[in-house]
Amino acid sequence: MRPTRIIAASGLTIAALGLSTGAALAKPVASTSPKLVGPGGAVTVTVTCDTGKAQRIAASSQGFRSGTIWLHRTHKHGKTYRGTARVASQLTGGPNHMGRYTSWGVNGDCPDGKQWMTTFKTDARLPHGKVHTGVGSTGKDSNTTEIVAGAAVLATAAVGGTYFLRRRQNNS
Repeated sequence: MRPTRIIAASGLTIAALGLSTGAALAKPVASTSPKLVGPGGAVTVTVTCDTGKAQRIAASSQGFRSGTIWLHRTHKHGKTYRGTARVASQLTGGPNHMGRYTSWGVNGDCPDGKQWMTTFKTDARLPHGKVHTGVGSTGKDSNTTEIVAGAAVLATAAVGGTYFLRRRQNNS
């Protein structure tokens, strides 16, 4: 019975050492959101490191407009860092250029020196740039004449509808 206890105790000790070593060797977890974005859009980078000693860490990508952004710690004593980058408006080529879609790597270092990496993709056909709004949610190709004509049609319909409703009420 005694050898069984010794073997069990040894097994538990080895397992405990293995778990603590595994935690010490754990890689940082990094992600981007959204995974697919149009040129000029925004992508959020989130990284969880083993330690959260620094207030911010850098994230770099060839797909970012500025090249490098700062990820700030999300909680005072937390280990998670987050930041948002604006994707470059004119993206051509890229490390994994495959036509319509392009993959971009994002990388950096945690405060303890461990490196992390994640990716996002751009879709050249997704809308990008400023949104053009106006009367009737006009697009950027609409001109003033089209807008005025549309407003006139709506006004005529409203006046005609009111006229017929009042006429029907008077005949009742």
